[in-house]
Amino acid sequence: MRVPLRFTYRFLLLVMLGLTAACTPLQPGVSAMDEPPSRALSEFEQLMKRLGSPLVLPSGKAILVNVPAYELVAFEDGVPVMRSRIIVGSPRNPTPLVDTHVSRVTFRPTWRPTPDMIEFENYEDKVWPPGRNNPLGLAAVRLDPGMLVYLHDTNQRGLFARDGRALSHGCIRVQRWDELIAWIVERDLDWVRAMAETPPSKEVQAPAIPVLIRYLRVFPAADGTVYKHHDIYGLEPEPDQARTSSRGL
Repeated sequence: MRVPLRFTYRFLLLVMLGLTAACTPLQPGVSAMDEPPSRALSEFEQLMKRLGSPLVLPSGKAILVNVPAYELVAFEDGVPVMRSRIIVGSPRNPTPLVDTHVSRVTFRPTWRPTPDMIEFENYEDKVWPPGRNNPLGLAAVRLDPGMLVYLHDTNQRGLFARDGRALSHGCIRVQRWDELIAWIVERDLDWVRAMAETPPSKEVQAPAIPVLIRYLRVFPAADGTVYKHHDIYGLEPEPDQARTSSRGL
C-alpha cells in the first residue's frame, strides 16, 4: 500500500529554489556509502534531502533497491535512467539492508534450497536445473558481499502484478532483469536474451557497480508523485504505535 503525499516533484523543485517553505530537515544516520560524491547533487538527490531521507549516490553507475517501494532504480551520476518493479523478502525472511556491489552475472543459473527451506518449508533437497522453471529464472546478478542475496529473474513473473510484493526468501526478483543486465554489462538486449535462452550456463564478470539496499518509505515515483509506502517490516512504527510499545516494555 502506498499513500500519495500532498506535493509533487514540481512543488519540491520550488522548495529547492527557495520559492516556498522548506521541507523536513536532514536526518542523521547516513551510511558510509553516502559520502558526498565528487559532483554536485543531482535533482533526485536534492529531492530526497528535502524529503528528510538524504540519499547521496556514488558518482557513475549505481543501483538503488528500495524495499518498501518494491522498486529498483538504476542511476548514472545521481540521475535515474531505469526503474523496475521488484519482489523483496517477506517479513519472515527480510531482504538485508546493506551496501554491496555487483560482481558477476550468471546466465541460466542452477538453484538449491537452503537447509531452512528444506527443513521448515518442505522444499525437496535437490539442485534445480537451468531454465525457465528455475526459481532464479534465466539470469542472476551476483553481489559481493552478498550473503546469498541476488538480483534475479524468476519463474513466477505473474507476481509482479501484485501491489504487495514482500514474497521472497530475501533475494530481489527484478521484473526488467534483462534490461538491468544489459545496462550493467553494457551490451544490447538481444545479446542478453541470447545468453539467457541458449545453453549452457555461463558466468560473465561485471563492473563493481555499487548496490544500495535501502528502506525509504517516502519516495518519488517515476512521474514525480511522492508516496509514503507501507512499513512492511515494522521498522518505523507510527508515533501512537511507538508509545503503545514503550508502555508494554
